[in-house]
Amino acid sequence: MSLRGRHDWSGSFYERCSAAVKYLGRCASLPVLHRWYVDFIHDDPRMYACRLRDPRLLERHLHRFVNTHWSRRVRLLCLLSHYRFMLARLPAPLFEAIYVNGEASLGELVMKDGRVLTLSLRPSIFKGCEGELGLVLSNAEGRVLYRLVFTVIDDGSTLAIGCLQGPDGADSRDMVRDLTRQMHGLRPKQLMLSLAYAFAKHGGIGHILAVGNDAHPLRRRGRRFQADYDAFWQEQKGVQGDDGWFLLPATLDRKTEADVPSHHRSAFRRREAMRAEADRLLTLALGEGASGNLAMDERCVGPRSEPMPRLSLEVAWIP
Repeated sequence: MSLRGRHDWSGSFYERCSAAVKYLGRCASLPVLHRWYVDFIHDDPRMYACRLRDPRLLERHLHRFVNTHWSRRVRLLCLLSHYRFMLARLPAPLFEAIYVNGEASLGELVMKDGRVLTLSLRPSIFKGCEGELGLVLSNAEGRVLYRLVFTVIDDGSTLAIGCLQGPDGADSRDMVRDLTRQMHGLRPKQLMLSLAYAFAKHGGIGHILAVGNDAHPLRRRGRRFQADYDAFWQEQKGVQGDDGWFLLPATLDRKTEADVPSHHRSAFRRREAMRAEADRLLTLALGEGASGNLAMDERCVGPRSEPMPRLSLEVAWIP
């Protein structure tokens, strides 16, 4: 059944056949868990609708994904953990907008000069490898300016950030400077991280991990990797741990109005008001806060004749 409807396998007949053979060969490396995963997708109508939009969902764990130190088994368990969390915690219309229709608009932020920015939640991009849910900041023309991509792992206890990316192109530096100025000095990258924290708090997620440079799935030998994730996570007081992860602090270190010189306090208040509005738009869309035990919620598992595999990865170095 998982061979049907694979419109992501493009090219000639022989190229498609080659993709199918490679897929089957990789599946053979973990036959039982892969069967669990395919059954999980096909048994739940919501997950099956996701699979129709993105057939690559069936084999995300068979390729580089979020952290290069992850094995195929760990990738698969992380995908199961993420979607069980989303099915249990997201309002049904929001889940459908993101994972079936491809985007859920959260609302708009108005900058100093009156221009508008749009916040949205989006699924993994085509053949994406950096995570399963994206927080996206776009301009009025629809150009993506910033995106933060994460996956909820460890039975919903950990948010793993795999991407924090700004605009690309020759004008990217000028655009970042202009955005920061028009956002009253609020760095767009800082806003996106703040939203990730807001999502974690709303979902009852206790730990936030962020992938480092060396473990990033897009890093290749001989290729230039432009983003310096390590420097930004260290700036946020992240602690480098095992297997390419940074453990970020439980809360972001923020200045108070008293820490700011009096002649800058007006801009500080406007900056914090914009951050608060972004958090409000996200939490409003997410609906009611976390409740109950995700691991025991059988509503997001579907009919089974056998128990689901345990999803926790037991990241031992997290205190």
